[in-house]
Amino acid sequence: MFNNPLESFHDMVAEAKEEREQLDRLLTISTPRERVLVAAIAVFLLILSAWLLFGNMARSIAFNGILVEQGATLSEGSRHVQALAWIQSGTAPSIEAGMPVMVELDTKDTETGALDGAVKSVSAIPFSEEMSAFPPAASVSLYRVDIALEEGLVADHLSSRDCRLVIVLGRQAPIELFLTKRL
Repeated sequence: MFNNPLESFHDMVAEAKEEREQLDRLLTISTPRERVLVAAIAVFLLILSAWLLFGNMARSIAFNGILVEQGATLSEGSRHVQALAWIQSGTAPSIEAGMPVMVELDTKDTETGALDGAVKSVSAIPFSEEMSAFPPAASVSLYRVDIALEEGLVADHLSSRDCRLVIVLGRQAPIELFLTKRL
């Protein structure tokens, strides 16, 4: 008939204590295995953030081409070759002389798969009147890429060969990949 105010207060205190104990159980890392897991995740995140800020990685572009002619042997035993390739107009100005290049040859009938060298020059090839009637769909242009190879090869092996040119533009921090716009 008469509600005891002390009894309801004791119930409220007991209920609050039970809720706190449940929260403590949820937030407590009690076993050594759980502590090791949390420490491993923290170390991984620390290493990842340090690599994103202070690490570096190569930035390169690749495009298909064809080797058209091979020049005479240059000083230090290197050989000069020229390749024709379709390169996007915005990408071509970023290619400079001296940049490392890897020429991946189409390996149908030879054992040579890739050759290392350096870019000597990049020059645009103007369209002829016949070619201007059929412009490419994308904003690409035909370029002649002169390459000084590090190793000398016989001229028969490289003339009129399909290839893929991979040019290393430089090195950058990984975080810059997220902060810059794509080429």
